[in-house]
Amino acid sequence: MVLMIICVCNALNCKSVRAAVEAGADSPKAVQAHHGCRFQCGKCRPSIGEMIAETDIDRGPAPALMAAE
Repeated sequence: MVLMIICVCNALNCKSVRAAVEAGADSPKAVQAHHGCRFQCGKCRPSIGEMIAETDIDRGPAPALMAAE
């Protein structure tokens, strides 16, 4: 498996971003905080946001939303 670097400044790859999202990180800032780092240049923010959105799509609607229907 090839691991793509998502955040060059903090050496976060796609696997580490996914791990943070699986642990409950729901924003790019939360992903950085999960790994104990902060944004520096911020160029990774859109990519991390896309990965979070993809994970949300894969999971489906939140249980609270399903109960409201």
